[in-house]
Amino acid sequence: MVATIQRNLILGQSVIRLRIPADPEQVLQEAVEGTEAGNRYVDPYWGLLWDAAPRTAERILRHPWQNGLRSLELGCGVGLTGIAGLIAGLDVTFTDLVPAAVEMAISNARDNGFQNAQGHVLDWCSPTNTTFPFIFASDVLYDLQNHDPLLNVLSRMLTPDGMVWIGDAGRANAPIFLEKAKAIGWMIELSDIDGRILSQPSHVSFQLITMTRPNGA
Repeated sequence: MVATIQRNLILGQSVIRLRIPADPEQVLQEAVEGTEAGNRYVDPYWGLLWDAAPRTAERILRHPWQNGLRSLELGCGVGLTGIAGLIAGLDVTFTDLVPAAVEMAISNARDNGFQNAQGHVLDWCSPTNTTFPFIFASDVLYDLQNHDPLLNVLSRMLTPDGMVWIGDAGRANAPIFLEKAKAIGWMIELSDIDGRILSQPSHVSFQLITMTRPNGA
Protein backbone atom coordinates (compact mmCIF):
# COMPACT_ATOMS: atom_id res chain seq x y z
CA MET A 1 0.00 0.00 0.00
CA VAL A 2 1.27 3.47 -0.88
CA ALA A 3 1.86 5.71 2.15
CA THR A 4 0.24 9.13 1.79
CA ILE A 5 0.46 12.65 3.12
CA GLN A 6 -2.29 15.27 3.12
CA ARG A 7 -2.15 18.57 1.29
CA ASN A 8 -4.71 21.36 1.40
CA LEU A 9 -4.96 23.50 -1.73
CA ILE A 10 -6.76 26.85 -1.72
CA LEU A 11 -8.23 27.58 -5.14
CA GLY A 12 -10.32 30.74 -5.13
CA GLN A 13 -12.90 30.27 -2.39
CA SER A 14 -12.50 26.50 -2.32
CA VAL A 15 -10.22 24.40 -0.13
CA ILE A 16 -9.48 20.99 -1.62
CA ARG A 17 -8.02 18.31 0.65
CA LEU A 18 -5.85 15.76 -1.09
CA ARG A 19 -4.07 12.62 -0.04
CA ILE A 20 -1.06 12.13 -2.28
CA PRO A 21 1.75 9.55 -2.23
CA ALA A 22 4.30 10.48 0.44
CA ASP A 23 7.18 8.94 -1.51
CA PRO A 24 7.06 9.36 -5.31
CA GLU A 25 10.10 7.09 -5.54
CA GLN A 26 8.00 4.22 -4.11
CA VAL A 27 5.40 4.73 -6.85
CA LEU A 28 8.16 4.81 -9.47
CA GLN A 29 9.72 1.62 -8.13
CA GLU A 30 6.38 -0.21 -8.12
CA ALA A 31 5.83 0.81 -11.75
CA VAL A 32 9.30 -0.44 -12.71
CA GLU A 33 8.75 -3.74 -10.89
CA GLY A 34 5.38 -4.20 -12.58
CA THR A 35 6.90 -3.61 -16.01
CA GLU A 36 9.75 -6.03 -15.30
CA ALA A 37 7.17 -8.61 -14.27
CA GLY A 38 5.59 -8.39 -17.70
CA ASN A 39 2.75 -6.01 -17.00
CA ARG A 40 1.91 -3.25 -19.44
CA TYR A 41 3.78 0.02 -18.90
CA VAL A 42 2.09 2.15 -16.27
CA ASP A 43 2.76 5.87 -15.82
CA PRO A 44 4.91 6.09 -12.68
CA TYR A 45 4.13 9.78 -12.19
CA TRP A 46 0.38 9.59 -11.53
CA GLY A 47 0.86 10.51 -7.87
CA LEU A 48 2.48 13.89 -8.55
CA LEU A 49 0.64 17.20 -8.59
CA TRP A 50 1.70 18.35 -12.04
CA ASP A 51 2.07 22.05 -12.83
CA ALA A 52 -1.06 22.41 -14.93
CA ALA A 53 -3.46 20.64 -12.56
CA PRO A 54 -4.12 23.49 -10.07
CA ARG A 55 -4.52 26.00 -12.92
CA THR A 56 -6.88 23.72 -14.83
CA ALA A 57 -8.84 23.30 -11.59
CA GLU A 58 -9.03 27.09 -11.24
CA ARG A 59 -10.44 27.49 -14.74
CA ILE A 60 -13.01 24.77 -14.06
CA LEU A 61 -14.08 26.41 -10.80
CA ARG A 62 -14.58 29.78 -12.49
CA HIS A 63 -16.62 28.56 -15.46
CA PRO A 64 -20.46 28.79 -15.40
CA TRP A 65 -21.29 25.14 -16.02
CA GLN A 66 -24.68 23.57 -16.52
CA ASN A 67 -25.36 21.88 -13.20
CA GLY A 68 -24.98 18.11 -13.40
CA LEU A 69 -23.23 18.14 -16.79
CA ARG A 70 -21.92 14.61 -17.43
CA SER A 71 -18.16 14.90 -17.55
CA LEU A 72 -15.21 12.55 -17.99
CA GLU A 73 -11.76 13.19 -16.54
CA LEU A 74 -8.90 11.46 -18.36
CA GLY A 75 -5.71 10.70 -16.47
CA CYS A 76 -7.22 11.70 -13.14
CA GLY A 77 -4.11 11.04 -11.04
CA VAL A 78 -4.93 11.98 -7.44
CA GLY A 79 -8.15 13.68 -8.57
CA LEU A 80 -7.55 17.42 -8.11
CA THR A 81 -9.19 18.69 -11.30
CA GLY A 82 -12.01 16.19 -11.06
CA ILE A 83 -12.80 17.33 -7.53
CA ALA A 84 -12.81 20.92 -8.76
CA GLY A 85 -15.34 19.79 -11.35
CA LEU A 86 -17.54 18.25 -8.65
CA ILE A 87 -17.36 21.47 -6.63
CA ALA A 88 -18.36 23.42 -9.76
CA GLY A 89 -21.45 21.24 -10.17
CA LEU A 90 -20.27 18.77 -12.81
CA ASP A 91 -21.16 15.08 -12.70
CA VAL A 92 -17.60 13.74 -12.96
CA THR A 93 -16.41 10.24 -13.80
CA PHE A 94 -12.76 9.81 -12.79
CA THR A 95 -10.62 7.61 -15.06
CA ASP A 96 -6.98 6.61 -15.30
CA LEU A 97 -4.99 3.68 -16.65
CA VAL A 98 -3.55 3.11 -13.17
CA PRO A 99 -6.02 1.44 -10.76
CA ALA A 100 -4.30 2.98 -7.72
CA ALA A 101 -4.84 6.45 -9.20
CA VAL A 102 -8.57 5.87 -9.66
CA GLU A 103 -8.85 4.55 -6.11
CA MET A 104 -7.01 7.57 -4.68
CA ALA A 105 -9.00 10.07 -6.75
CA ILE A 106 -12.30 8.59 -5.59
CA SER A 107 -11.09 8.47 -1.99
CA ASN A 108 -10.03 12.12 -2.20
CA ALA A 109 -13.38 13.08 -3.71
CA ARG A 110 -15.20 11.39 -0.84
CA ASP A 111 -12.93 13.13 1.69
CA ASN A 112 -14.10 16.41 0.13
CA GLY A 113 -17.75 15.53 0.67
CA PHE A 114 -18.63 13.74 -2.57
CA GLN A 115 -19.64 10.35 -1.23
CA ASN A 116 -21.08 9.16 -4.55
CA ALA A 117 -17.94 9.84 -6.59
CA GLN A 118 -17.49 7.32 -9.39
CA GLY A 119 -14.57 6.22 -11.53
CA HIS A 120 -12.99 3.33 -13.38
CA VAL A 121 -9.82 2.22 -15.11
CA LEU A 122 -9.71 3.35 -18.75
CA ASP A 123 -7.24 2.43 -21.47
CA TRP A 124 -7.23 5.15 -24.14
CA CYS A 125 -6.51 2.50 -26.75
CA SER A 126 -9.73 0.69 -25.82
CA PRO A 127 -12.41 3.35 -25.16
CA THR A 128 -15.89 2.43 -23.99
CA ASN A 129 -19.06 3.25 -25.93
CA THR A 130 -20.23 5.72 -23.28
CA THR A 131 -20.09 9.32 -24.46
CA PHE A 132 -19.85 12.58 -22.54
CA PRO A 133 -20.58 16.21 -23.50
CA PHE A 134 -17.51 17.39 -21.59
CA ILE A 135 -14.12 15.67 -21.33
CA PHE A 136 -11.17 17.21 -19.51
CA ALA A 137 -7.58 16.43 -18.57
CA SER A 138 -4.40 18.18 -17.48
CA ASP A 139 -0.72 17.59 -18.26
CA VAL A 140 -1.31 14.69 -20.64
CA LEU A 141 0.67 15.94 -23.67
CA TYR A 142 4.24 15.48 -22.43
CA ASP A 143 4.66 12.06 -24.07
CA LEU A 144 4.36 11.87 -27.86
CA GLN A 145 3.31 8.22 -27.60
CA ASN A 146 0.12 9.31 -25.83
CA HIS A 147 -1.08 11.67 -28.57
CA ASP A 148 -2.73 9.14 -30.88
CA PRO A 149 -4.41 7.19 -28.05
CA LEU A 150 -5.66 10.48 -26.58
CA LEU A 151 -7.17 11.57 -29.90
CA ASN A 152 -8.67 8.10 -30.20
CA VAL A 153 -10.47 8.26 -26.86
CA LEU A 154 -11.64 11.83 -27.47
CA SER A 155 -13.08 10.90 -30.85
CA ARG A 156 -14.87 7.87 -29.41
CA MET A 157 -16.14 9.19 -26.08
CA LEU A 158 -17.07 12.83 -26.77
CA THR A 159 -20.61 13.58 -27.93
CA PRO A 160 -20.77 15.18 -31.40
CA ASP A 161 -21.54 18.61 -29.95
CA GLY A 162 -19.28 18.17 -26.91
CA MET A 163 -16.23 20.09 -25.70
CA VAL A 164 -12.77 19.07 -24.51
CA TRP A 165 -10.55 20.99 -22.10
CA ILE A 166 -6.88 20.10 -21.75
CA GLY A 167 -4.77 22.07 -19.30
CA ASP A 168 -1.14 22.23 -20.35
CA ALA A 169 1.95 23.81 -18.80
CA GLY A 170 3.30 24.97 -22.16
CA ARG A 171 5.22 21.79 -22.80
CA ALA A 172 7.31 21.36 -25.94
CA ASN A 173 5.18 18.53 -27.32
CA ALA A 174 1.87 20.39 -27.06
CA PRO A 175 2.16 22.12 -30.49
CA ILE A 176 2.77 18.70 -32.09
CA PHE A 177 -0.46 17.42 -30.57
CA LEU A 178 -2.35 20.53 -31.70
CA GLU A 179 -1.23 20.17 -35.29
CA LYS A 180 -2.16 16.50 -35.30
CA ALA A 181 -5.61 17.31 -33.88
CA LYS A 182 -6.22 20.07 -36.44
CA ALA A 183 -5.16 17.72 -39.26
CA ILE A 184 -8.03 15.34 -38.42
CA GLY A 185 -10.64 18.07 -38.12
CA TRP A 186 -10.63 19.30 -34.53
CA MET A 187 -11.23 23.00 -33.93
CA ILE A 188 -8.77 24.43 -31.39
CA GLU A 189 -8.86 27.51 -29.15
CA LEU A 190 -6.10 28.45 -26.73
CA SER A 191 -6.46 30.65 -23.65
CA ASP A 192 -4.39 31.59 -20.59
CA ILE A 193 -5.17 31.21 -16.90
CA ASP A 194 -7.42 34.30 -17.00
CA GLY A 195 -9.32 33.19 -20.09
CA ARG A 196 -7.58 35.53 -22.52
CA ILE A 197 -7.35 34.08 -26.03
CA LEU A 198 -3.86 33.14 -27.19
CA SER A 199 -2.86 33.46 -30.84
CA GLN A 200 -0.24 30.72 -30.60
CA PRO A 201 0.77 27.94 -28.20
CA SER A 202 2.45 28.99 -24.97
CA HIS A 203 5.95 28.01 -24.07
CA VAL A 204 6.56 27.10 -20.42
CA SER A 205 3.41 28.88 -19.24
CA PHE A 206 -0.11 27.59 -18.67
CA GLN A 207 -2.56 27.29 -21.53
CA LEU A 208 -6.03 25.82 -21.70
CA ILE A 209 -6.70 23.95 -24.92
CA THR A 210 -10.37 23.88 -25.93
CA MET A 211 -11.30 21.34 -28.59
CA THR A 212 -14.58 20.97 -30.46
CA ARG A 213 -15.75 19.32 -33.65
CA PRO A 214 -16.84 21.58 -36.55
CA ASN A 215 -20.64 21.91 -36.63
CA GLY A 216 -20.94 19.12 -34.08
CA ALA A 217 -19.63 16.58 -36.62
